Amino acid sequence: MKIFSLLYRFYHFVKHYILGGNEHSIHSPFVYGIYTRIIQNHGQPNYEDVNQHYFELIENEHYIDNINPGAGTTLTNNKSVPIKQLARHSIKQLPWRQLLCRLTHERDPKIILELGTSFGITTAYLALTCPDAKIYTFEANPTLIELGRNLFSDLGIKNIEIIEGNIDETLLPFLKKTGKIDVAYIDANHRFRPSIKYAEHIMDHLHEKSLLILDDIYWSYEMTKAWEGLCKKQKVTASIDLWQIGLLYFRKEQAKENFKLRF
Repeated sequence: MKIFSLLYRFYHFVKHYILGGNEHSIHSPFVYGIYTRIIQNHGQPNYEDVNQHYFELIENEHYIDNINPGAGTTLTNNKSVPIKQLARHSIKQLPWRQLLCRLTHERDPKIILELGTSFGITTAYLALTCPDAKIYTFEANPTLIELGRNLFSDLGIKNIEIIEGNIDETLLPFLKKTGKIDVAYIDANHRFRPSIKYAEHIMDHLHEKSLLILDDIYWSYEMTKAWEGLCKKQKVTASIDLWQIGLLYFRKEQAKENFKLRF
């Protein structure tokens, strides 16, 4: 099964490299601007304190209970794993963390929603990039919650609130009492039904300038089908497939188009 998953991702990586376009294939002024100003603007931001914490995690030999990992890691069936192993599998690499921050900052958000805190590295990046935004991040693993809180405290970050518990039980109650969401990043249960369900619930709380980011859209056949299904939603007017992540925009004046672009 693991070999099949690796082959599936490799096939789509090669396919994306061959079929993915660049600025010359974009006819939408809005998407052209996002691509040239944000996606291709490599190297920023860069937070050395957070990066140092990341390097410490990927060398940490201590074991952690692998509670409720969803299907977003090949370690799903392991009850206990070394922190370094889980960190290497679950934390976004620096260029992708930077890209998530640039895309989020471009929306000038006040409310950011993240499903899947993990060790809090990406969460910290988003919080430091958007200090005026409030970030609500959802996590079920008590040990990861504690590690994340310690990281945020050490960095002096105060604009993050962790929503503890199973997302199936915590998301809807949270959404019922919150206002509109400017940016949502889904990096939680990497299965078809949960991914679609979470996205649909969140879409009810987005506005036309919001951005919805779906992680690991080629992690598995289920994730690819979830991504394709979300692109077809009537509310979605522009989708950008960057292979590792997918972007959904909701601008009413935007003609509906789907883009597959290289990063």
